[in-house]
Amino acid sequence: MAVRVRVSRRKEIMRKEFEDYLKRYRYVIILDAYRLKASMLNEVRRLQSELGFRIKGGKKRVFLKAVEQIYPESVKDLEEKFEGQILFIFTNENPFKIAAKLDKFEMAMDASPGDIAPDDIVIPEGNTGIPPGPVIGLFSSLSIPTKIVAGAIYIAKDVLVAKKGDRISANLANILSKLGIKPIKSRVYVKFAYDFHDKILVERELLLPDIDKLREDFMEVYKRAYYLALGIEYITRETIIPLLSKAFSRANILTIESEYIDRSTVDKLITAAISRAMLVRHELGVDDA
Repeated sequence: MAVRVRVSRRKEIMRKEFEDYLKRYRYVIILDAYRLKASMLNEVRRLQSELGFRIKGGKKRVFLKAVEQIYPESVKDLEEKFEGQILFIFTNENPFKIAAKLDKFEMAMDASPGDIAPDDIVIPEGNTGIPPGPVIGLFSSLSIPTKIVAGAIYIAKDVLVAKKGDRISANLANILSKLGIKPIKSRVYVKFAYDFHDKILVERELLLPDIDKLREDFMEVYKRAYYLALGIEYITRETIIPLLSKAFSRANILTIESEYIDRSTVDKLITAAISRAMLVRHELGVDDA
């Protein structure tokens, strides 16, 4: 009974903390906490003052109870999105900027047994600085050729010990740690953000857009709009010069075809008249003599 009371008391304290944050902050950003290393989390905490946010762990149900007290109309929006282990980031700053900063944050970490190799892992040739002993058996178990040089284990050649996607064994994790090789990339994964004032849920795809893809799409839309404007002769700052050039060319052709004489057409009209006259003489068989 006493244990149940203590648990209930902790939940009540947590709910009140969440309520306080909800009153103070407009946005919440949800992070995926699954396999987020403690050292990585500590680095994220160090960014709180710089980026203007507060990070907090807690139970999803307790958070939703707090939301129900402060923003009851937002509960349904959020409860359908909560999956797995999560962390909460509360802020009044631009959530897009914070999400972009966190999403790029990455740390090299020691491998643990069961981790998946994110890339091919190669142990390079060279002196390990590790004195000979039972550890040589670990190297042998992974088919890593070694020899003793200057009282230390020397790896005889580069060895591919894991391919991308392979599961890392306990022996390999042990060897990598001893060699100071950190193949695991720990990243912060932003799931979504929510604006409590406007009741807007921003999915990850919108929160972290592909800037290069957006730039390409924008340029394609701009190009299509530009050629459409030229086609319908819609005048803008971008189309005025090519449209004037096109109009001048049309007017020039029209004046020549209608044999309208002015300073810009007289030479062309005379040249055209001489060409026609010479063609007529040729067809009539009239010699220049």
